Amino acid sequence: MKDSTVTRPQFAAAIFAALLSPLMRVLPRTSVLMAGRGAWLCAVPSFLILLVLTALMNLLRRQLRPGEGTANLILRYFGPVLGRLVLLVYGAWFLFYAGFILRGGAERLAATVYQQSNTDPFLLVMLALCMLAALGTLRATARTAVILRAILLLALALVSLFAVSNVTWKNLVPVDLSDAPGILLGAWPIFTVGGAAALFSFLSGYVEPTEKPAKWVVLPLAIFSVVACLLCMEAVGTFGAALTAHLSYPFFTMIRDVSLFGLAQRIEAVVIALWVFADFVLCTLLLRCAHEALRTVCGYPKSENLPLFSPRRGRWLLWLEAPAVWACGHFIAASSQQFSAWSQTRIPLLMNLFVFAGFPLILLVGRLRKMLI
Repeated sequence: MKDSTVTRPQFAAAIFAALLSPLMRVLPRTSVLMAGRGAWLCAVPSFLILLVLTALMNLLRRQLRPGEGTANLILRYFGPVLGRLVLLVYGAWFLFYAGFILRGGAERLAATVYQQSNTDPFLLVMLALCMLAALGTLRATARTAVILRAILLLALALVSLFAVSNVTWKNLVPVDLSDAPGILLGAWPIFTVGGAAALFSFLSGYVEPTEKPAKWVVLPLAIFSVVACLLCMEAVGTFGAALTAHLSYPFFTMIRDVSLFGLAQRIEAVVIALWVFADFVLCTLLLRCAHEALRTVCGYPKSENLPLFSPRRGRWLLWLEAPAVWACGHFIAASSQQFSAWSQTRIPLLMNLFVFAGFPLILLVGRLRKMLI
């Protein structure tokens, strides 16, 4: 195995840390709007749906040749013209979603910590850090993500532990069969966030091959579902379903009521700052996914072993991605209210289109192509 190859545990850690960013943005509020007090059960149907997606992605993964990612598969299945068009669409989505994530992180910081600040400084600083990481090797990002995942999970565990005393269990139960439709609908934001993991199949060419992909997927998926359940359970248990649905960031609001040796305010600031790490990992991976799509369109080879600032082998494309991401983050919405509309409806719909429609379509085209040849 080459030094630049990412191990499966490292790749799983990077994906998990990345998904914590959008998960914290949509939960528990979005699920509560649909499921009410039963939002904490929405993780169950979402887990089952994500297992089906995992099986689908394993079928696609088996079609990859050594050193290939999904971009190579799309080009091979759809042909040189249509394939490049599909890759350009996916590349544009990666950049747009990265801009959205950076804007969301900036909005969160401006709303909870730096309430008199503009979002642009946060967006620019984070983009510069993500760009620097994206210019390096994917393995370096994945190894960093292993540490960040441990820190984020530890922070979440500590906050959840000290918040248990504020939970009123009558806010969570009883839940009966009449709540089932709402719980099924409430699973939508959770499996939408979890489904984003499929996008990182574009980076498969940098990850060590495995004969047992489920070994590295099922356990992280189960932990992801437990975290989703916990976020909903504690926020709804603390505030009740009605109030939780009206709060912009229920989890971070809940932290303000957590007392640890009289350091409540410091805890709130530290936890919010820690969640910037999740934004960092996610946006770095999205920049690399966009680069995989764009360099494949242009026919450039891999360039992991080149110097950090070398423009050779299509690495100059990364420098074009940065202003595109900034423009997406800056111009996506003129106000927090407009950004909220994007966050609640448009972005989830687009994500589901690219994941739950796009990847089955890729598999279908591949099967049809084999039948016709």
